Amino acid sequence: MGKKRADKQREQTKFAFQQLLENREVQAHLRTGAIRVHEAWSRATGRPFSHAVEDKKLYDKVREAATSLARAAKLLAPEPEPPKHTGRKLAMIAVAGGGAAVLKKRRASKRAAASEPVPVAPMPAPHPDPTGGSQATTATDVMADSDRDAAQTASHGEPAQ
Repeated sequence: MGKKRADKQREQTKFAFQQLLENREVQAHLRTGAIRVHEAWSRATGRPFSHAVEDKKLYDKVREAATSLARAAKLLAPEPEPPKHTGRKLAMIAVAGGGAAVLKKRRASKRAAASEPVPVAPMPAPHPDPTGGSQATTATDVMADSDRDAAQTASHGEPAQ
């Protein structure tokens, strides 16, 4: 843990020195801060303490120096690491897992329903036709009956009942 921290601090120091040398904005903020501190110091040294405390220009110089130095420090600091969102990731995994479980359960119940035989009611026994004709029970019987009716109609001119 200590070595990792030392390596990270070493990287941060390298980054800060590189920014000091190359970044003109950091240099400008440091220069402005140093100039304002020098001006505030020279203004405060020639006055008694009671006058220096009430001096508006002195406060302005100190405020400008602090602002410039803070901006330079912010530019020298490394960018923060993005948040890891571990809670959000866990929630998404839980939702995805729950959805997958529901889909699997539905598919399993559909397969079980499809593999179960569908109960079929037994065919009722044919009832005799009260007119004396036969009642068709299958498709071939229906076709045979219709052929016989057609033949009778052709020979007698009237359909048989």
